[in-house]
Amino acid sequence: MAVSDVLGRGFRLEGSLAKNPALEGLDARDRGFARAIAATTLRRLGQIDAVLAPLIQRPPPGRVQAYLQTATAQMVFMDVAPHAAVGDTVNLIKADSKSEPFAGLANAVLRKVAEIGKAEAAKVPPTQNIPGWLRSEWMRLYGKPTVRRMALMLSMSPPLDISVKKDPEAWAKTLGGQIIGETTVRLDSIGNVTALEGFQDGAWWVQDMAAALPARILEQASEGLSGKRVADLCAAPGGKSMQLCAMGAEVTAIDVSEARTLRLTQNLERTGSKATVITSDLNDYEPEVLFDAVLLDAPCSATGTFRRRPDVLYNRRERDITPLTRLQDTLLKRAAKCVAPGGVLLYAVCSLQEREGAARVNKFRKAMPEFGLVKLTQIPGLDLPDGRLDDGMLRILPPDAPDGRGVDGFFIAVLKRTE
Repeated sequence: MAVSDVLGRGFRLEGSLAKNPALEGLDARDRGFARAIAATTLRRLGQIDAVLAPLIQRPPPGRVQAYLQTATAQMVFMDVAPHAAVGDTVNLIKADSKSEPFAGLANAVLRKVAEIGKAEAAKVPPTQNIPGWLRSEWMRLYGKPTVRRMALMLSMSPPLDISVKKDPEAWAKTLGGQIIGETTVRLDSIGNVTALEGFQDGAWWVQDMAAALPARILEQASEGLSGKRVADLCAAPGGKSMQLCAMGAEVTAIDVSEARTLRLTQNLERTGSKATVITSDLNDYEPEVLFDAVLLDAPCSATGTFRRRPDVLYNRRERDITPLTRLQDTLLKRAAKCVAPGGVLLYAVCSLQEREGAARVNKFRKAMPEFGLVKLTQIPGLDLPDGRLDDGMLRILPPDAPDGRGVDGFFIAVLKRTE
């Protein structure tokens, strides 16, 4: 089961669903419903476990617990008829040789959930759906009211954001969306993205509004990118590379993974974007000519993406942060060696964790004093609350979307190399 893979083995939800043999042969609607069950379970896990805990004297194996959690999600949060959720779940348990001995327990527990589940879940604050180590750090950093708003966004399926090559007003009208910020088009529901008008023609690509900001801020800090040599490091799947191409830059897109580089190349081809694509570890990469601008969207905990990827709350642990910060420090130094004198380096991570932000930039500046901080004073298309620009570095939080429907959390800093 996908949920037990995420919770017990640290897998990514989408990867687990893609490899799940139980979903093979299902039509698109049934596959979509299965994904919705798994995602809802992860979005509401704190409340679900609070409902189940008093009903189970001894915790069952993780696989059985996942069956109980997904059934509770259906009855309490998805309005699935109790007889259907209970019956289908018990039948699945009976058909699973490893779980079959627990079928009777599951039947009894789920019948009780059908009676009291909604009332009991309503007593649990949505902030409990955020794992404790994240909740405590976020409350310390951002305050309880902000974390409550973040928890509310976790409970909802996010809208679909797209970046278009040109004429966002026309595409907003064509697709029935709205423009948020300056150029992002936001659609109410996701559905089958590839079937939407303009996808096959390469007129746009999927990209959260906040994920579109680094390239636009780099353009602003560089006083335009048209005709300039720009490197996009850790570039796959290519959203930022496509933006940079649309801005007229001569783009070199670099990623360490062959599989991800293939996907990057396919996305560039679909959108008609011209870039030099290189598969390389940055530790081994030496540019023949230094770049006017470099964008490093570094590997990170990705906790800022929880609206779209609720599994990230459970396949990350506090102990994961230290090795990630070490990697970010290494990549920042390697990225800096690609920047020409007078050039600009932008560092970004889609993380909400304190150590994956200003601390990395401050450490980098001590090691490489030839890079000075370019203090950001305004962000394209955003009117941010106080405190989001800390010493000129940007921290965008999920509640900061202009329409109140959320964005990914990001940290962004811009540095300029002396002439």
